Amino acid sequence: MKITARYTFDAAHRLYDSALGSEENDRLYGPCSRIHGHTYRLEVSLRGDSLVHGMLIDFGRVDAVVNERIIDRLDHRVINEVAELTGNTTTAEDIAQWIWSELDSAFTEDDVTLYEVTLYEGDRFSATVSRDDFRD
Repeated sequence: MKITARYTFDAAHRLYDSALGSEENDRLYGPCSRIHGHTYRLEVSLRGDSLVHGMLIDFGRVDAVVNERIIDRLDHRVINEVAELTGNTTTAEDIAQWIWSELDSAFTEDDVTLYEVTLYEGDRFSATVSRDDFRD
C-alpha cells in the first residue's frame, strides 16, 4: 500500500553553477540565473505492507517529519542560503534529491519506506526521485 502527503511552500532561489562564470551562467540558465521565486508543491509517498489500527502510518507523524525536516527549512527562504544546499545548483532535480536524502531514513521506525518524492516548481514542471532510482 502507498500513501501520499502533499505540501506547498514558497521560496526563492537562483540557478548558478559556481564552476562557471557569470556570463556562462546567464547563457546556460537565462533569467533563472537571477534570484526569483516559486510556489513549490511537494508530494511525499510512503509504502508499507501492514496496517496498524487501520493506518499505514499516522498522517500527523508524516506531517511532523516533513514539516520539521523540509518545509520549516525551505518555506519563505532563499534556497541557495540553506546550509545543506549552499553551493548546489538548486534546480528542481537537485532540491528533490536533497529532500529524498533528508527523508529517506526518517520513517524506518514506523515500518514504512520512503517510496517517492516529487517536487513541482510551479504548475508545469516537476522532478521525481523514486526508490526505483536506486535499484541495480
